[in-house]
Amino acid sequence: MLIEDQITDMIDLRNVQLNTSIPMEFWQTLGQYVYAYIKDGKWLYVGKGNGNRASQHVQTKGYDLDDLYIIAKNLERFNAEDKQDWQSFILESFLINRYTPSDNRVSGHYKDCFEMAKFSELFNVYKASQNDNFESLPEWYVSNYSKIKGRLNVVEIKSDQIILSYSTREQIQPSFWVTASGEPKNFRFAIWTDGDKLEYRKDQLFTFLKSCGIMPENIEKTGSREFYEVKSDLSVDTVIDIIDQFFS
Repeated sequence: MLIEDQITDMIDLRNVQLNTSIPMEFWQTLGQYVYAYIKDGKWLYVGKGNGNRASQHVQTKGYDLDDLYIIAKNLERFNAEDKQDWQSFILESFLINRYTPSDNRVSGHYKDCFEMAKFSELFNVYKASQNDNFESLPEWYVSNYSKIKGRLNVVEIKSDQIILSYSTREQIQPSFWVTASGEPKNFRFAIWTDGDKLEYRKDQLFTFLKSCGIMPENIEKTGSREFYEVKSDLSVDTVIDIIDQFFS
């Protein structure tokens, strides 16, 4: 059975370590950029810079990277040596791109510089481009295959993630997915029954997870069905080991 109600975001930017999870190589793809922090439709701050300038406000102002938007990027393409009035040229190009006036014959220059995007979406695209799930099976899958073999129901390979849905045992089905960078997400157990049997299976599941060191406060019901997601920060090897114990 395919995993339902999948969370599509590859990362939760609020919980990452800035210096290790967002490489400088990504920031460099933005060139000279303009950014804004926008929360619940309210513009909190607008700035400009290069490198990881935009992320510094997380520490200095207490902002959340999940509220960061890139308004314009690679503005160095508007070369001052090529055009003396480059300052007004940038503004003109931005306004034409933003409002598409009907009587302008020229549609503006470097339109892709002004494609406003959420920072997390740009980063997701970058991370996906650094990995190719279709080239070969990842090392974590190959090294753990003896614990996976014969227990899988569905393996779904996408450009940015691999989804593993196991067979059902005693009306309980484990599943999880792994990002292209090897980070496990959505590690959960579905209980496919109802009534008195549901409570019995739920108690059985929680007892098992507790034996693996996962306390009830780290288990959260998600979606409209009986899906119970483990919220602990686990490695992909640990997730596979827990499921291996479940089937043993």
